[in-house]
Amino acid sequence: MASRNGRTLYLLLVLGVLLLAVAGYTGYILYPRFDLPPAAGVGLLALAAAAGIASLFSPCSFPLLMTLLAREAVEHSRLIRTAIAFTAGMTLFLLLTGLTLALGAGRWISAVTFTSSAGRLLRLTVGLALISFGLWPVQGKSWTFPWLNQVLQPLWTKQAQLRRRQSSLSYGLYGFGYILAGFG
Repeated sequence: MASRNGRTLYLLLVLGVLLLAVAGYTGYILYPRFDLPPAAGVGLLALAAAAGIASLFSPCSFPLLMTLLAREAVEHSRLIRTAIAFTAGMTLFLLLTGLTLALGAGRWISAVTFTSSAGRLLRLTVGLALISFGLWPVQGKSWTFPWLNQVLQPLWTKQAQLRRRQSSLSYGLYGFGYILAGFG
């Protein structure tokens, strides 16, 4: 009985993904951004889907996924609920990002290119911070901030309580953070 429910759930997931793919392609046809023939549009859609899947294995976020799967692999039904909540959190992040871009943030973001002065300043700042973070432990020092731990302790306590009471919401937030980490 449990395997039949699992197959049904899997089939519904596959149908949902196919429905989203058709909706995306329909949006591409109705609102073309590129002057491409439909056959090339299908290739572009396949490339975009493959790039999206590959982005889930980003070195910034993939360890988070492995942690989640290792922790929840004990019970099959719990793993399914966790995966659904995790996916909902990821979807929410991507929808909010798309909405932000649709409302005009794309103009600001497009101004920050690899060769623009803002892009160079951003790369220099992030690069120097990463080098500093790497050199600090090499000197035998640790990153402990007691004042920060005191400030964050109530947040950590609330997070642990949320995880125990409403694990679906907790894993939804985890999925949101996973995609955010992948952007890093």
